Amino acid sequence: MNVFRIPDRGVLQVGGAEAGSFLQALVTNNVAGIAPGTAVYAALLTPQGKFLHDFFVTPAPDGDALLLEVEAPRIDDLKRRLTMYKLRSRVSIDDVSADWQVLAAPDGGLAGEGAISYTDPRNPDMGQRLLWPAARALPDHTDDLSAYHALRVSHGIPDGSRDIEVEKNFMLEVGFDRLNGIDFRKGCYVGQEITARSKYRGNVRKMLLPCQVTGALPAAGTDVLVDGRSVGTVRSGAGDHVLAMLRLDRPDGELQAGSARLTVTTPKD
Repeated sequence: MNVFRIPDRGVLQVGGAEAGSFLQALVTNNVAGIAPGTAVYAALLTPQGKFLHDFFVTPAPDGDALLLEVEAPRIDDLKRRLTMYKLRSRVSIDDVSADWQVLAAPDGGLAGEGAISYTDPRNPDMGQRLLWPAARALPDHTDDLSAYHALRVSHGIPDGSRDIEVEKNFMLEVGFDRLNGIDFRKGCYVGQEITARSKYRGNVRKMLLPCQVTGALPAAGTDVLVDGRSVGTVRSGAGDHVLAMLRLDRPDGELQAGSARLTVTTPKD
């Protein structure tokens, strides 16, 4: 069984009588009535529909709060932004990262007392994801995430701000709808109008796409060229794939990134 510990993740707890309705009015996905043992993938956007934070939302063990699994280095920023919207809502927002460790088990079948487990909502091929109580001994696992990221990248799945530019990228540019991160029927949330307009008008001009690499894996930030003209930028890479933000109106021709050749592959659904 492949089990990966993902150390750069943290956990925010949103509690209180209005926790569900508070988040429901802010984030891109429907968090109403999330059942224990399940999760949704969602994002908080700017009013202009641009990315701020992405996270998994799942019920806390006692059922009276929701847990957000987020990027640990940016958890204070997310807490601050949520607090700005709190106003008179009867909610509490607390960093409970010290209580949990985050595990991914693509092969599934992992269980432990007190652990919160769910199928990765972005793509079932990513397998099982868990919040593991920090007070309990971890199961057999690895801290080498190369195989985990190779699986992620080959499926066209961004890794938060590593792949999505904060306050720059729109969600359809990074395939958030394909990753089950947006509910277009749930009603209003921050940035909803522009996100919906992009969907129904089909005016997305660039997209984050997985590309198979022939040659040396190019570093993040490397320009992608066609006949010497820039058509995009490499984001993260692992194994023999990278994620690249590419113009959809790019000219035909071979994609080059550094000394490597890139071939766009269909994200694995």
